[in-house]
Amino acid sequence: MPTLKDIAKLAHVDISTVSRALNDSPYVHPNTKKRILEAANELKYHSNSTKEVFTTGKVHAVGIIIPNAKLNIFMDFIQQAELQADAVNYDVIVCLSNDDGEKEKRLLQKMRAGLVDGIIIASTGDNNSLLEDINSSGTPIVQIFREVDQNLDSISIDYSKSVETAFNVLIEKDCKQIGLVNGPICDISYKNKSEAYQRLATNYDLPIIVQNTKDYPKSFVNAGYNLAKKLLKASPNIDAILTANDPEALGVTKYLNDQNIPIPEKIKVISLAGSTLVIYCQSKSVLQFSQ
Repeated sequence: MPTLKDIAKLAHVDISTVSRALNDSPYVHPNTKKRILEAANELKYHSNSTKEVFTTGKVHAVGIIIPNAKLNIFMDFIQQAELQADAVNYDVIVCLSNDDGEKEKRLLQKMRAGLVDGIIIASTGDNNSLLEDINSSGTPIVQIFREVDQNLDSISIDYSKSVETAFNVLIEKDCKQIGLVNGPICDISYKNKSEAYQRLATNYDLPIIVQNTKDYPKSFVNAGYNLAKKLLKASPNIDAILTANDPEALGVTKYLNDQNIPIPEKIKVISLAGSTLVIYCQSKSVLQFSQ
């Protein structure tokens, strides 16, 4: 079966130019497009698909870039995206960035070469300029879960409401010192959680006990572990901990278990991310709320 590489060789262009041409990109010279199409037809490279691309300008595929596939919050989204895409005859291409800015950059560059019609991303925040460039060139970008660039469209969650719900549960449990293990406040979602937490703590006249990561850590689990250690050192009488996401909750509970601190008898832990995986892994020792 012929490939893009075969077409590129026959048309004397590089593979990225073939991808752009098959996606009817305006950045490919008309004569070059014609030569590439002729090469594709000669090699019988998915002639029906090629014809459709030139007719509609669409490849009928959406790219999704997520940090990892370990947590339900991402997998649940992908399953729903697949259902919605299939209903309108679109395919979904899923890639993992591992929260690595350089890898995310490579994935974005490959997707912009004509592999997809649009990109959905939970971004690291390291490639905002590239995201805006791709968006302005005609490939729409939508952010999910992390609104790292306010110049791009995003699907947001009411993080303040999730913090309020969790906080009120802990107040009902008569918790007096509630801490927050948070992510980097450069991310609007973590900033919203921090602001909601501080507002609620002030309203209830409770001490503000917060530990944030400075940036996106390579492992939120490890970050949760280390921040829990700092939290307990600063406030040894803490009786509840909110975590901004599920991996941090896993790290927090691991630290508490290592210190032989019983959960929830001694310290209650609530993850704000809503993944059932946290409850499963910790034998129901962690409360969680759906966002």
